[in-house]
Amino acid sequence: MFPKNNLIVFFCICVAIVGCNTGSKQSRVKFETVSDSLYKPDDNYKQNLIIWKNYYEQCMKEQLFTNAFYLQLQDKLNIGSINNEHEMDVNKGIHILDTSNNNNIFNLLAFINSNNCGDTIHLNNNLRISFYDEVVKALDSSPEYKNLTANFDSLLMTIKIGTVYSTALRPDSLISVLNRTKDSSLMYFKELLLRPENALLAQTVDILGFSAEFPLKTKLPVSQEKQLAKKISFTINGSNENGSIMLLSNNNLVIKINKRYSVLGRFLKLKAE
Repeated sequence: MFPKNNLIVFFCICVAIVGCNTGSKQSRVKFETVSDSLYKPDDNYKQNLIIWKNYYEQCMKEQLFTNAFYLQLQDKLNIGSINNEHEMDVNKGIHILDTSNNNNIFNLLAFINSNNCGDTIHLNNNLRISFYDEVVKALDSSPEYKNLTANFDSLLMTIKIGTVYSTALRPDSLISVLNRTKDSSLMYFKELLLRPENALLAQTVDILGFSAEFPLKTKLPVSQEKQLAKKISFTINGSNENGSIMLLSNNNLVIKINKRYSVLGRFLKLKAE
């Protein structure tokens, strides 16, 4: 769960309670976009959002969608999840893209754009800490290489982003599915969505990993230099995620992390017409 000082308050969203029947007539509902300006974001948040917005637009050659939230460098929150101030992924085990009556996923999900940029992203102090923490966590899962971090010059760290892509739920299709469903899981999903404290993550910008390059403060032992002169791969916490390490001729070390992160998102709320 995100710390509250990192704008977790944006999950506290007032969603109209809808779907009540008057006789046999059902209320009409629609999704509305939630603006982060409602939550008085602090300066760190604003700076991080601007950096990611600029990177996205430089990479994708298009404008970022309006009312984008900065989600941090995280992998816990997925498109289609229902969230609130106190809990991420309230809908644990119930995923709209998996349980929509076996419909084609593309009936509900649209791929907006993707690109493999490989560009360096500007780092302020907050983003530098975020990326560095991810590198440390990845190396901590590999006892053989975890001590390398003590030799990193983190102030001179550079970060290159890999593939960037954006996906979005189709609001009209989602409303149609939820209004017609007889599936108990989807009915419960709709019930969660209609609770005033909950909100739906309806669009995301994700990155598929990054590489971090560090100048080393001192030379490595000769045996380790020889070992790392060729790219060495390692797994992260025994999962399908993995990374690699390689020592360059200029005594810089490159750590590549192959992992999905969602960094930007758009939230929707329901409103009765």
